[in-house]
Amino acid sequence: MDNMRFYDREKELEALERIASHHGASLVVLTGRRRVGKSRLVGQFLQGRDAVSVLVVPNEERQVAQDFAEALHEVPAPSFQHLREALDHFFTKSRSRFLFVDEFPNLLEVHASLPYEFQRAWERHRESSNKIVLLSGSYVRMMDRIFTRQKAPLFGRAQAALVVEPLPLSVVWEIQRDLGIADPDARIRHACLLGGIPYYYELLERLPRQDIVRELFFDVAAPLREEGQNVLRQEFGAAYHKYFAILEAISGGLVAPSELAGRLGVAQTTLSKYLIALRHDFKLVDRHVPFGERPARSKKGLYAIHDNLLAFWFAHVYGRVEPPRAELVEEFVSRRFEQFCREFLLDHLRASGVVSSGRWWGRVRLPSGKVEPREVDLVVETEEALYVGECKWSRAPMGPRDLGRLQETSEALPHRKPLRFVLFSKSGFNFRGAAEVVLFDPQRISRELGRRFPPGAPA
Repeated sequence: MDNMRFYDREKELEALERIASHHGASLVVLTGRRRVGKSRLVGQFLQGRDAVSVLVVPNEERQVAQDFAEALHEVPAPSFQHLREALDHFFTKSRSRFLFVDEFPNLLEVHASLPYEFQRAWERHRESSNKIVLLSGSYVRMMDRIFTRQKAPLFGRAQAALVVEPLPLSVVWEIQRDLGIADPDARIRHACLLGGIPYYYELLERLPRQDIVRELFFDVAAPLREEGQNVLRQEFGAAYHKYFAILEAISGGLVAPSELAGRLGVAQTTLSKYLIALRHDFKLVDRHVPFGERPARSKKGLYAIHDNLLAFWFAHVYGRVEPPRAELVEEFVSRRFEQFCREFLLDHLRASGVVSSGRWWGRVRLPSGKVEPREVDLVVETEEALYVGECKWSRAPMGPRDLGRLQETSEALPHRKPLRFVLFSKSGFNFRGAAEVVLFDPQRISRELGRRFPPGAPA
């Protein structure tokens, strides 16, 4: 198939439908990381509607204006020399109610004044029209430079801002089912490598899938060979080198700020503003603190790359000419399996009222009196209980010893609620669970995730 069918996004489509049901004019902003499916979402929404869709390509203003003219599909076709003419025509003469401008921040590369032309047109026509204008672009370039700075050209103008997030695990499961991937281990491995970015599964659909790491990253025509650089260049523009260096330094795993500053040769104070942008604006980096500590006050924060594919690209693709050995790929999947299990458990416990979640590390006093460092892979607090979990992506099944160690460590966690224990194991278990113990192997995970989309369910 040339294009994978459209999946999920019910909430986003409902939000757009509500906006369209209003009689007046609306300006809608859609943001999200590259490849997440912003254009596909708007395309789905606009199906069957009379709409003008324009992809902004950095060029001369005259060419951009002409692209608008061609997108109007009018006979005879109008001719514009400037963007102002095209916008006035859309608001006053076009029969189309919807205007979709994709890669809107590219207007800044055409001319810094062009977003102000949108401001002028919007202020002039919004009260007298019922037009819906949808503008799409990446996180910071879109929001900071054009919409959220107080002196930005469209500050405060948008009626709605939709952040398009990666697909949830249940939808990733449905996609892989439709691709004919039946093995639960393979589905988990793909999710740990590709995350929830729909474009990567479109690529998976076209591959032989004999060795996806080689096919995606190392073959002569590998589509994701330069993916890390491409994503960061689009998101960060001219400043991408600074962010690139930070992500490269984090790529090995959990990293403390002092260690990160040392690797980069910069002061922690200088580093902090970039880390804040990576966490809050781009959502490419997570900051973990031990469960029970306040993130704003804790000095134990550790950083990790959130995005699975970018983490793999930095760790095993960038600067290399040959694919990593199979055991290195499995080691990477093992690390990302913890994040997979955390997302799965949060969804599994959603009906129980999730209060908070995270991981924990610290020192534990054992019954022998000895004190040693311990970790808990995942912690989820619900309204009724505290769930603590261990995740193992290894060939050996988990047993009573693993459970006993988790129970022993869990006593050091701050808690007032009853403890529940959750074990995730690639290779299953050699004991049975109990009332307070839940066991998940790949087969059970697959059954749970498949319940939302049973075979034959409508799209």
